[in-house]
Amino acid sequence: MKASLKDIFKTAAAALAMLSASLLYSSCGKDREFEIEDNRTPPVERNGSRKETAETRRVLLFYEAGFNNLANYLYEDIEKELAAGWLPGNGRNENVVLVYSKLAMSDDGETKKFSDYSPRKSYLRRIYADPTTDGIIADTIMVFDESRIASSPETMREVLEAARKVFPAKGYGMIFSSHGSGWLPQDYYYSPSDYERSHRGEAQSAKPSSIDIPRAPVPQIRLEDDPFFLQTRSIGRDESTQGGTPPGKEMTTAEFAAGIPYKLDFIFFDMCLSAGAEVFYALKDKAGLVGASCAEVLAEGMFNYDKLTGFLLEGREPDYIGLFQDSFDKYNSQSAELYRSSTVTLVRTDGMERLGEVCKDLFEKYSYGLDHLNYRNVQGFYRQERHYFFDLEDALRQSGASEEDLAMLEDALAGCIMFKAATPNFLSTFRIKFHCGMTIYLPCAGTYLLDKNYLKEAWNIRTGLVK
Repeated sequence: MKASLKDIFKTAAAALAMLSASLLYSSCGKDREFEIEDNRTPPVERNGSRKETAETRRVLLFYEAGFNNLANYLYEDIEKELAAGWLPGNGRNENVVLVYSKLAMSDDGETKKFSDYSPRKSYLRRIYADPTTDGIIADTIMVFDESRIASSPETMREVLEAARKVFPAKGYGMIFSSHGSGWLPQDYYYSPSDYERSHRGEAQSAKPSSIDIPRAPVPQIRLEDDPFFLQTRSIGRDESTQGGTPPGKEMTTAEFAAGIPYKLDFIFFDMCLSAGAEVFYALKDKAGLVGASCAEVLAEGMFNYDKLTGFLLEGREPDYIGLFQDSFDKYNSQSAELYRSSTVTLVRTDGMERLGEVCKDLFEKYSYGLDHLNYRNVQGFYRQERHYFFDLEDALRQSGASEEDLAMLEDALAGCIMFKAATPNFLSTFRIKFHCGMTIYLPCAGTYLLDKNYLKEAWNIRTGLVK
């Protein structure tokens, strides 16, 4: 690993790096062969029941919200790693690789400067292998002006709509890469104590019924005091100040879901703390599969980007389990224990409704135990006392759930989880004894203000964890 301890983390937890003009070869302008005119008529049947040829290709979109201190990692993910792997050509029936990126990076043609937060444009590009030169072509599909925020549902929606319009296909998948802190409110993870103080009036104005639950102390440590500092946020992060101090722009789980205009085959998060039941449930109608990490993700990224397209596009069918096994092996095979730190989960979202139904019954049945358990006995996936991410199954186990009820929960989890894996330790700071593949928030380890925000989560509306 080449990341220093100061910036070992990447919170993304879905996908990658800006393709500048230096990406081997690049060409500008829309690929006219693939452009769909607005006045195109729908398919019609003709003599002999002939129909327009059905689409067979797949589209893979890398979405990089990298206007933050991950810019150098995201840039390398695409320009160096992805470009070194397998890429399709640009034939009409070949699969398509797209990259949308906004990075905190400037390039004068000779040197690249990262952590440059001056206003800049962002781009949607298609990359493919050029069969005539064995090089790589980067075609610009769309250019967004400097005012566009990558971590916004409006921008993501426009990018996804453009992908479908310009490249009609039988399926679409997205890898989203940025900072991440699950369902937490914008800027909370940076400094919980500062957030609580600045929103004290909001918390006092509408306290939920869980007010009498014993509470854990609010951590006082800011992220820059973390020896492994690299900030962690909600879903995506665009900085407004150099160094990552609030305020910035993040998406809530609801905003992220609203930014997806049609159902995707998959959404994989290359960022931290995103394998929460809250995130999976919010996206159950937006993607068939969702992949993420319960814990943080090291700065080198969740995936081997030089293998990604091979797993997802090169074969007749995607090898999803192979991809996540390779992701886990990337870190589990490290010789240094510090870097042998990984959690991965791949979920089928069509099982999330059943899991929500089971959890609703169990949360009600064991409500007293959940509200009053000693959260330090529950498997957590956090450091620096940011105790907002706990193993779902272990939380119910520690709350007194019977073996029969735990078996019912495990059956519901098996209907969701296609693959999960975790190393025994994480950054030598906590052990991983239990890993069901999903985390949840626990009110007894949170605050009244977090409860108020949690009330709006689709997962909580379905299960009633916080009342």
